[in-house]
Amino acid sequence: MKNKKFFTAILILAAGLIAISKISYSQQEGDRIIAIVGNQIILESDLQYQVQLYMRQNQMAQLNPAMINQLFQQLINEKIIIAKAEQDSIEIKPEEISKELDYRLKSLLEQYGSEERIEEIYGMSLGKIRLLLREDLSNKMKSERMKRKKFPGGVKVTEREVRDFYRTYGDSLPMASDEYEISHIFIMRNVTEDEKKLAYEKALLIMDSIKQGIDFGELAKRNSSDEQSAAQNGDLGYAKKGIFVKEFEDELFSLNEPGDISQIVETQYGYHIIKLTDKRGDQRRSSHILIPFPKLESNDFQTIALLKDIKEKILSFEITFEEAAKKYSQEESTKDKDGYLGFIAKERLDSNIIDALDKLSPNEITDPVRIGDDENYGYEIVKLISINPAHIMTLETDYDKIRRFAEFEKETVELNKWIEELKKSIYVDIKF
Repeated sequence: MKNKKFFTAILILAAGLIAISKISYSQQEGDRIIAIVGNQIILESDLQYQVQLYMRQNQMAQLNPAMINQLFQQLINEKIIIAKAEQDSIEIKPEEISKELDYRLKSLLEQYGSEERIEEIYGMSLGKIRLLLREDLSNKMKSERMKRKKFPGGVKVTEREVRDFYRTYGDSLPMASDEYEISHIFIMRNVTEDEKKLAYEKALLIMDSIKQGIDFGELAKRNSSDEQSAAQNGDLGYAKKGIFVKEFEDELFSLNEPGDISQIVETQYGYHIIKLTDKRGDQRRSSHILIPFPKLESNDFQTIALLKDIKEKILSFEITFEEAAKKYSQEESTKDKDGYLGFIAKERLDSNIIDALDKLSPNEITDPVRIGDDENYGYEIVKLISINPAHIMTLETDYDKIRRFAEFEKETVELNKWIEELKKSIYVDIKF
């Protein structure tokens, strides 16, 4: 009877969810609590978000109640794992969250084309999107770390299990997409002392203007490269420890009284001037001016010229590609493997790399290609070893891919068993 009541509630909730055209990320007036897990709540708007996200990612106009129920169960399971992570004092460093956040926002920008379009789709400013995504990413990263703690070596399958999996699910497996077998030599574009000097000189001029009494908010509007906060006079809102990168946070929490101004602070993003505007318990409200490190073309040209010289040495047989990867590449995970990246699906590669590879025959090398976002990027040359066209997966040609599918299926079963065990010690209350 309880299950029937629950499913009826899901049907009623689904009718409202399917009609929603805009995503709601934060609690609104009348926003219902639909579940409590540990000390966390799940709001109706949280489920709305997951439904809309799934529909958008899968290009669907609506979802049936069963799928909505599945998304709701996934939300509960995720909250259970996060509750366990908090019990085990698992923490994520702010810089880890910042790096992933930058990647997510770059992906959104590539998907929608402009910041204005992102704000239109999400129904809020990009600054607010950053704050909400940061919290969401923190939870997801805690969850993933907790899973790795539970399954430190991952879930492994035997050859027999792989073959049994293929016999059962082989007809349902997706097509293997086009793959490139490649190796690379990567060199990071680092900030030079000249670039730091130029940014610091600008920061000193702004600091002098502050000392002369010019309004901090006006200076932020005119000079800060953090466009979202600059539009709000540099305001970053209230934040506890753990939100900002360490250098910024240490300086902010060293300020004593509202109105205090920091020294010039260097982070991975550039130089900051921070103003403490309010204190509320363990939270600090602050404004800042961000002066980024300029990107001098001469630095890029030097990196590109180095890679071109390496390519010429390989083509003239002065050194092999593999030897050059060991000697020059700054990608630690591949340099000791002769730069070998293996087979990579076409959709997982940067569009610049795909364009360069499509012009090559096996054993040819690209010209230097830029990789990364506007803040953190480098250049690489890529050697095309072979091309594996799209095809139906078989054990003979795609054993490793099928093994990964089998491991995922087994991991899901083990994960569900673990969650059922956690439910014995973590409070879960479905509110409808």
